[in-house]
Amino acid sequence: MATVDTLQAEAGERPRMTVVAALAAVFTLAGALVGRVGSNTPNNLPAALLDYHRHPTAQYVSAGCSVLAALLVAVVLDFLFRAVRARNPELPWQIRPLVWAGGVGVAALVIASQIALRINAGHFATHGSQTYEEARKAIAAGVPPVLGLLFQLVFAAAIVLVALQAMRVGLLTRVLGYLGVVSGALFLLPLVPIPIVQVYWLGALALLFAGRLPNGTPPAWQSGEAIPWPTAAEQREARVRAAEARRGDGGDGDDSVEGSLAEPEDELPGLAPAKRKRKKRR
Repeated sequence: MATVDTLQAEAGERPRMTVVAALAAVFTLAGALVGRVGSNTPNNLPAALLDYHRHPTAQYVSAGCSVLAALLVAVVLDFLFRAVRARNPELPWQIRPLVWAGGVGVAALVIASQIALRINAGHFATHGSQTYEEARKAIAAGVPPVLGLLFQLVFAAAIVLVALQAMRVGLLTRVLGYLGVVSGALFLLPLVPIPIVQVYWLGALALLFAGRLPNGTPPAWQSGEAIPWPTAAEQREARVRAAEARRGDGGDGDDSVEGSLAEPEDELPGLAPAKRKRKKRR
């Protein structure tokens, strides 16, 4: 359970995290857009490698944005992890090393890939006959793909785990929790060239930290306790109980009305109520 000191520390840190999450969203989007907009990459591999050698600026800017985005996302995840751990001390501590190993690893991978590609592209442009096979070997001579996949897997797992745990203690709404899970999955297996889901999630986290969500800040941020969201079964039970309570109140009212109407008959038990006869008109 979070102490008063922890809540005060979180309140003081949330404005900074608002800026960090917003910058993470901006750099994530910029890293994907700059490399595509800033260069007209030819379709064939040798020409593309020569174009990179002659005009590397856009790729450098794109890589720099991606490095900053990975590190900033790690900072946001670390803040969420600490907030969850304050409300759930049983949270596995191993998640935090995953956050930093993934974030720093991805950042280092991007830097190493750019350095290796720059060296290999320069060698390809100035030596040999610049064939397709030589271009393929120049690209393959960079960072081993298995290493890149490993860092991406670690970072994706960290995003998913932190988002799920934050949702379970009530720090993230269900929508933000599941968006975090989808963001982690798309980081590992990008289905679209522009990471729009990740950008939206990071932007929503910035609004959450700033206290500007449309539905308000989840109560777990103020209480310092884990306040899990009700499950679907609990929500159904609550609706059933509310409906039964309304029916019970309505039934009591009907009984009282019927009782008040029946009282005159109870006072005269031997008499039947008089009936009016209608005369037929001819």
